[in-house]
Amino acid sequence: MSLIAPVKPFFKYSMDMKLALPVVAYYCQMYGVTKGLEIVRNDTSGQDTTPHKKFLMNEMNSLEEMKKALPEGSTKDEHRYVVENFVTSTFTNADKNERQCETIDKTNARDFNTCSHFIMLLSMFGEEAYDEGEWEEKRKYCVFKAGNIMKALKSG
Repeated sequence: MSLIAPVKPFFKYSMDMKLALPVVAYYCQMYGVTKGLEIVRNDTSGQDTTPHKKFLMNEMNSLEEMKKALPEGSTKDEHRYVVENFVTSTFTNADKNERQCETIDKTNARDFNTCSHFIMLLSMFGEEAYDEGEWEEKRKYCVFKAGNIMKALKSG
């Protein structure tokens, strides 16, 4: 498994949303780069981290280009509002779809897993945005639901 595997989904989300939701895409990319560099810096396995650093530096360059494409004059508070609304909407949709569908499948588990990742984006706006109570509880719920659904599907 790659050293930076835990943050790779954020780069995929960023690519997927680049045109439709540039602010959310930017923060997905930023989260991936920030946490990826943190993982590489704290690595004690002794493995060569050069390829990971090179990948992250390329992504950082891409991040700078994305920053230029953000709406001019927008503030970090406005970005937080956009990301928070997106996360709330994603959570609500995943929960609603799971409760209303007739048969639960891997799509429901994937939706909850993705939502748990999006909730982590709020940490990019500081502690007041990622309220340890409310959002952490929702993130844990999403992780639980994703795991519970996959476990139920495997057991039949």
